Amino acid sequence: MVKRFLVNNFTIAFLLTLVSISLYSFDLPFFQLLDLKAYDVKLTARGVRPVSENVVIVAIDEKSLQQEGRWPWPRSRLAHLIDRLSEAGAAVIGIDIFFPERDNYVPFETLDSALDEQEILGWDSRKTAGWLRQVGDSDRLFARSLAQSDRVVLGYTVFPAGSRGVANAQPVDPQHLELLDFSQYGLVHRNDKPGDPIRLHEIDRVGLSLPEFMEAANNAGFVYYVPERDGVVRRIPLVMGYGHDHLFPPLSLQVLQEAVKSPLMVTLASYGVSKIMFNKVEIPATTRGEYFINYYGPAYTFPHIPATDVLAGRVTEEDLKGKIVLLGATAAATYDTKTTPFGPLYPGVEAHATVIENVLQQDFIKRPAWIEVLDISIILLSGIFLGIISLYFRAVASGALALMGIVAFLAFDYYLLNEKGLVVHTVYPVFSQLFVYTGVTIYRFAFEERKKRFIQGAFSQYLAPEVVRQVVENPKLLKLGGDRRILTAFFADVVGFSSIAENLTPKQLVELLNEYLTEMTNIILDNEGTVDKFQGDSIVAFFGAPIQYEDHAIRACRSALAMQQRLAEMREVWRREGRSELYMRVGLNTGPMVVGNMGSANRMDYTVMGDSVNLASRLEGANKVYGSDILISEFTYKFVQDSLECRELDRIRVVGKDQPVAVYEVICETGELSPVLREAHLKFAEGLELYRQKKWEEAIALFERCIEIKQEDGPSKTFIKRCQDFQNIEKRKRRASDQGSLIPDDWDGVFMMSTK
Repeated sequence: MVKRFLVNNFTIAFLLTLVSISLYSFDLPFFQLLDLKAYDVKLTARGVRPVSENVVIVAIDEKSLQQEGRWPWPRSRLAHLIDRLSEAGAAVIGIDIFFPERDNYVPFETLDSALDEQEILGWDSRKTAGWLRQVGDSDRLFARSLAQSDRVVLGYTVFPAGSRGVANAQPVDPQHLELLDFSQYGLVHRNDKPGDPIRLHEIDRVGLSLPEFMEAANNAGFVYYVPERDGVVRRIPLVMGYGHDHLFPPLSLQVLQEAVKSPLMVTLASYGVSKIMFNKVEIPATTRGEYFINYYGPAYTFPHIPATDVLAGRVTEEDLKGKIVLLGATAAATYDTKTTPFGPLYPGVEAHATVIENVLQQDFIKRPAWIEVLDISIILLSGIFLGIISLYFRAVASGALALMGIVAFLAFDYYLLNEKGLVVHTVYPVFSQLFVYTGVTIYRFAFEERKKRFIQGAFSQYLAPEVVRQVVENPKLLKLGGDRRILTAFFADVVGFSSIAENLTPKQLVELLNEYLTEMTNIILDNEGTVDKFQGDSIVAFFGAPIQYEDHAIRACRSALAMQQRLAEMREVWRREGRSELYMRVGLNTGPMVVGNMGSANRMDYTVMGDSVNLASRLEGANKVYGSDILISEFTYKFVQDSLECRELDRIRVVGKDQPVAVYEVICETGELSPVLREAHLKFAEGLELYRQKKWEEAIALFERCIEIKQEDGPSKTFIKRCQDFQNIEKRKRRASDQGSLIPDDWDGVFMMSTK
C-alpha cells in the first residue's frame, strides 16, 4: 500500500510537469505579461549602474525652451547649435529629431524691430529683403550646417505594416529607397535563399526629414521600438528590412559606425538573423534581429547638457570634444518620452544612448537559442525534485522545500542576469513548482490523506498528537518493541487527593479532576512532552520522545514550574468559588530508558520503562519528606544547572537501590531568584554542609536562620528535626554506654527512604 502511494505521488508530479512544459511551448499572453514584469523587477533590482563619459546628450529641455522660446525652433537656430557642437570637436552628432516639413517659423520680433527702425531711419528695401530672406533661408542654413559638420547622423521613423501613429509617414517608394541607400548595412552576408520568407521586422511606411537634410547628413538610422503589450520599451530591432535586398540599421548603430569608423556587418540565415558584428564585437540579437536594451538606471542616468547652454557658449570644449553627442528633445512638452522598466517619462534619446553605451562596454543582455533548453530543463528538474520530496515529506514540509526551491531558482535567475547577462524565463519555472506542488497536495488530500485522517481520528483519543502523527507517517511504529534512549521521566501527583475526594460528590470530583488534568496536560504538550498515562490524580509523562531533542530535561523542568504557577492561579479561583484547592508534587529524572509500544498485538501503549523511570516516581514521593514541590535527581541537574536555579536538598537512597542519589529542588529560571531567597538558600547550603559534618547545633542555627528569611521553608524544618533526632540519639547512647558518639565516623549523610 505504501509503495503504491509513493509511486502515484511521483507520477502525478511528473505528469503536471509535462503540462507545465506544454504551457511553456504555447507561450500564453498572460504568462508573457507576467514574465515581462518579472524581467523589469530583475533589471531594477540591480539599481543604478555607472556609465562612461563617452556619450553626452544635448537636450532640448525645459530650461532650453524657457530661454530660447517654444518648440519647434527655427532651423537657423538649430544650424547654429550644430555649428557649436562641431566647433567643440564632437566625434559624432546623432540627431533624434525629425524634420519632415519646411520651416514656417517667422521671426516676428525681428520684423517688429525692423518696423520700429524704419520709422526712425526711413525705409530700407535692401535691409527688409535681407530679413525676409532670413525667414526663407532657415532650411538652407540648417542643411549647410549639416554638410559642413561632416559628422551628423539623422534619425528617421519607420513603421511596420499595421502600426499605429503613422503621421508624416508614407509608404516606401523608390525615392525613399534612393535617399536611404547610403544608410543601409555596408557588409551583408546572406546564407538564406531569395525564396525564404523574411523573418525580420519589415518596413511598410517611413517618415524622413527633407531630402536636402538627408543628403547633407553623413548617415541616417531608423528609430523604432519593438512594441510590448504593456507599453514598456525593452527591445529595439538592430536590423529592419524592406523586401529581400534592403537592410537598415538603427540610429544608435549608425552613430557608433560614424564615431568609430568601423563598418556594420549582418549575417542572415534561413531562420533569420545569425550574427551582427561591429568593430569585431558580436552584438547579441534574436533571430528577428531584436536587441534587449540593458538599461543603466532611470531617466537622466546619462549626462544631459541643455541645448541653450551650448548656444550661449556656456559649455567648455572639454565637455564635448571627442564625445558621442546625441541631440534630442527631453522636455515633457515635446512628448518624446518612453516607458521603461525603470518607470515612465524616459527620454527616447536616452534609449539610443543606452544602446551605444552597451556596445562600447560590451555590456549585453542575451537570450541565445539554447536558453529555451535551459528553461525547459529547469521546469523539468524542478518538477522531478518536487515529485521526489513528495515521496518522503508531508504537504507542509514539501511546501517549505518547494518555497526553498523557488527562492533558489530566483537567486539563480538574478545571478544569470546580473553576472552573465542571460535572460531566462522567470514565471514558468515558478509557476511549474507551484502548479506541481498544488496538484500533488490536492491528490494527497483527495485520495491518500483520507486514510491518514481515519487513523488520526481513531487514535487521537488515546495517544499524544505527536505519537499519532508518527504512527500515520510510519505505520511500522505500530509494531511491538522499543528503543533505548536518554529521556527525562516526569511524575506529578496531587497532595492528599484521597482526603479531598471523600468530601466531594462524584460529579464535583470529576469536574475538579478534569479541570486540573486539562490545564496541566496542556502545559506538558506545549513543551512537546508526551503524556504517558493518567493514574487517578497522577500524571505520568516523558520528554525527548517520540520527537528527539537535546534539551528535554530543561523542557521537563520548565513544564513543572509552569504547572505549579498555573495551579497557584487556579487555587485563587477555587478559593473565591469556595471549592477544594489542589496542591501538586513533581519528581523528575533523566537517564537511559526504553521507549516504544509495549503490550500485546491487540492492545499497546506508547510508554517508557526502566530504573530511571522508577527513580522519577520515587522522587515525586520524596517531596513529602522535604516539604518541597519539585524534586530532580543529580542526573537531571547536570542538564539544567545553567538554565535553572536549583538548590541541593540531600543525598538519598531510595527503596530497591544501593547507590545514593543527590536530589535538588527546582526554584525558578536562572536570574529570577531574589536576593532574599538567594541568601536563604546560601544559609541552607551552609547548614547542609555542617549537618554532614555532624555539627548539629551549628546546622540547626543556620536552618533556623533560613526559616526566618524564607517563611515555612519545608526542607529547613526537615533538617532541624533530623538534627534534633541525632542529638537525642547521641544523648541516649552516652547515658547508656558513656562511650562517646555511637554514630559511625564514616557516616556519609545519606538519607535512606523507607517508603516508595
